[in-house]
Amino acid sequence: MNPIVIIGGGPSGMMAAISAKMHHKNYEVILVERGKDLGTKMKLTGGGRCNVTARMPVDEVVEYIPKNGRFLYSTLNSFGPNDIIEFFEKLNCKLKEEDHARMFPVSNKAQDIVDTLKEKIKQLNVKVLLNSYVSDVNVERKEIIINDEYMKYQHLIIATGGITLPATGSDGTGHRLAEKYGHTITKLLPAEVPLVSNDQFIHDKTLQGLSFKDVSLSVWDGKKIKKTITHDLLITHFGLSGPAALRASFYALNLLEEKNEPVKLSIDFLPKVSLGELEQSKTLDDLFRDHNVPKRLVDFCKDTAGKEYLKMLKDFPMTTYATRGFGAAFVTNGGVMVKEVDPKTMQSKMNPYVSFCGEVLDINAFTGGFNITSAFSTGFTAGIHVNLD
Repeated sequence: MNPIVIIGGGPSGMMAAISAKMHHKNYEVILVERGKDLGTKMKLTGGGRCNVTARMPVDEVVEYIPKNGRFLYSTLNSFGPNDIIEFFEKLNCKLKEEDHARMFPVSNKAQDIVDTLKEKIKQLNVKVLLNSYVSDVNVERKEIIINDEYMKYQHLIIATGGITLPATGSDGTGHRLAEKYGHTITKLLPAEVPLVSNDQFIHDKTLQGLSFKDVSLSVWDGKKIKKTITHDLLITHFGLSGPAALRASFYALNLLEEKNEPVKLSIDFLPKVSLGELEQSKTLDDLFRDHNVPKRLVDFCKDTAGKEYLKMLKDFPMTTYATRGFGAAFVTNGGVMVKEVDPKTMQSKMNPYVSFCGEVLDINAFTGGFNITSAFSTGFTAGIHVNLD
């Protein structure tokens, strides 16, 4: 029997290898990774802590996957956040819940998540090939070329990721291989990426370094709000970063691509307090302190808007004209067109002996555990539904 082969040793590939061996014990499973270790990119996530998933219902998870989230509905119902949490807990990798339902290892070490997956792979006797680059495939012969040598497969799972952080191995190889099977690759754009602004206060570095907890950032399409994100935000020397900006980048970049002109943004630094409450408050300094509104921001708004400074705190105007690009992006927007993949099995509709999982697919999920959730879920599903005929 030829083996089940998985290309890519990130979260989706590792989970696909585990699932394939768990569900097809009599088959050899081979995990091929071009780097020197598994989970390299994963170790960098969550600031080195690895935001494994988000403890919330599947319907809610889908809302945090702005591009093709409905495609994942079936696989998330088969292996979703609760299943991911249970998977790691059973392997004695304890998790904890933080704000926004984010789940992290109790140890605060991404390495522990990677080690747990690696240990499970070892226990299942999955064969791991490191420093092994898959340069090409022979579709008719069901072969891949690894380091200039041919290897036959019974079923192939492509889990190579997108093109962000290429030093970790995500260089678009999976997209090129997918095209060999007749798949369409949608336009590749940076996602979950900081926003760049030309506004004067950014140039002057007046507010540089200020960070905020749970403020509302809105992206405008003309005179209408396209999307409002409430999360943490950081004003930087180039523009905006932090979870709110990263999530807003999906909508901002789509508008930038469509209109080819700067996109209007607005920030509500006190989303839990109405303008009326602000205007009637007799203890504004205490209120600002309670809501972590920095004095530097208040002073800037006073200097800029005078008596209207409270309105400015609730509707702070700015623009973005670009993102920081792939070099700073966490996710790739674009990939294998999902219409060409069976959402219940992750199998290719073009070739029955190939599946896809993780970021190689045209899926864009927010940071906050949703990308890794998508990777684990699609990897687990792909591992179950391999074609052994």
